[in-house]
This record gives sequence, structure tokens and C-alpha cells, in this order.
Amino acid sequence: MSTQDACSTLTIGLNLVGQYLTHKPPPNTMEIKIKGNMEREILIEYLRRSYFAVDGLWFMMLEKEFSFDEALDIDERVWKILPKIQARKVKELLGISGIGLFDFLKAMKVKLEAEEYEYEVLKEEEGHLQIAINNCPWHNILVKAKREYLAQRISDVICLLELQVWLKEFGDNLAFNMECRKCCGDDICVMNYRKS
Repeated sequence: MSTQDACSTLTIGLNLVGQYLTHKPPPNTMEIKIKGNMEREILIEYLRRSYFAVDGLWFMMLEKEFSFDEALDIDERVWKILPKIQARKVKELLGISGIGLFDFLKAMKVKLEAEEYEYEVLKEEEGHLQIAINNCPWHNILVKAKREYLAQRISDVICLLELQVWLKEFGDNLAFNMECRKCCGDDICVMNYRKS
């Protein structure tokens, strides 16, 4: 499957999930009936866990077939594209048509909450956002799998790239840096987003 085919498939999947979660049935599909909030929460948890599992499994299969470095290289190529798809879908679901840090923060909160990050907005000023990640699900997965020794290498490539790509969907005049990262031994991650 080519990168373009994979992106098209992912976009279709995200559209179906987005339509389902916003109670808009996808065209030409049978609407799934949900009774009560508990079942909806079960579905959301199922989709969340599947998302984390597929990311980890495909990476480990590539690593087994080739090497860690080659798997990370391919992962980097995926994460150059996936955050664009995610950010655009969140913008569509929230009805965000603008650019800038305020709209970025609204969309980023969806990502952080959907993936169950524990976070806090430390600064929300004109031209500067600062977000602290107190608990990162991706870091937790590496720790649980006893692969935390790889965390910094993965973070150096994937975290920095993913967050930069998300930000660029809200304007080319925005900049990003991280003051500290859990994957580098810090207690928290601190991300700064600024108008440049």
C-alpha cells in the first residue's frame, strides 16, 4: 500500500469515527444504535485503545522485520502526515476555520483529552501558550512495555515532529519548542507555542 493509499484509508476511517461521535451517520452505512452514555464510553475507550495498540504493534513488527532505526524512520514518515489529518478533522468537527494560537488550543485540547493526557494550560496570553503534560499515555506505554530506554530517541523524532505539524495547521507564523520532556528524565513535559 502506498503512502497516499494509507492516508486515504486513514482519512476515511477518521471521517467515519468523527461522524459517528458527532451523531451524524456516515452516508450509505447502517447507523449503530447506542443506548445510554455507558455504551458510548465503551466505544470511545475501544477506539482509543485500538489506536494506541495499532501504533505500537506496527512499529514493533517493522522493528522485528528490519531494525529499530528503520522502524523509527518509517514512523517519522507516518507522523509527518497523520497530525495533519488529525488537526484538520478536529478543526472540521469543532467548526474552526481560523488560524492562530486560540484556535490551536481549542483543537489541541481535543487531542490531549481524546488520548487521555493529563495536562494543564500554564499560560494563555496573546502570542504565547504554555502547556504542561503531567501524565503522557505514550510514555506510560513505553514504561509498561519496559522500553523506556527508547523514550528519548522516539521523543526526539516523533513528539517534536507531531506537535510541530499540528501547530502548522493553524498558521505558518507559529513556533514551537519544548522546555522539558518526561522522555528525557524530567517530571513533566512543558510545551511552548508562540507567534513568531
